[in-house]
Amino acid sequence: MTDVHFYFNVPDKLNLACRLARKAFMQESGMVLTGNAAVLAQLDDMLWQMTASDFVAHDLETSTASPTLVAPVQLREAISAESLAQQEGVFKPTLLLSLWDEVPAAFSHFEHVYELVSAQDGADRERARMRWRYYQQRGYAIHRHDLAQRNA
Repeated sequence: MTDVHFYFNVPDKLNLACRLARKAFMQESGMVLTGNAAVLAQLDDMLWQMTASDFVAHDLETSTASPTLVAPVQLREAISAESLAQQEGVFKPTLLLSLWDEVPAAFSHFEHVYELVSAQDGADRERARMRWRYYQQRGYAIHRHDLAQRNA
């Protein structure tokens, strides 16, 4: 069953997304980061601007066509069970980082889901509570990571 990780009090969600993508890449774990096209374009730029020693091999796919991505880190606007099945034998991502306001489709096909929650945005925190309840009501294991406590 999928484990869900909520990161609370995140000062910069895109920066943390890049750090988690780098960690996944260094551990040779496949990761899909999903969000809207504008957010993914920003992430793509940020990943390309990392230093050479922090390089993260990644692909960007913003169309709804069948994905042709094979990099260990994938930036995708949409995910589905069908698109994941098409990658069987080529690349099997085990981690999903969602930058959407709602629970992403096909999340249960991943071993771990990461949800990032802003430190300042009250509306973002409320939407995160709704996602938390969704996962909780369906029996998923939820892990809480409070960045405010780590930085204290």
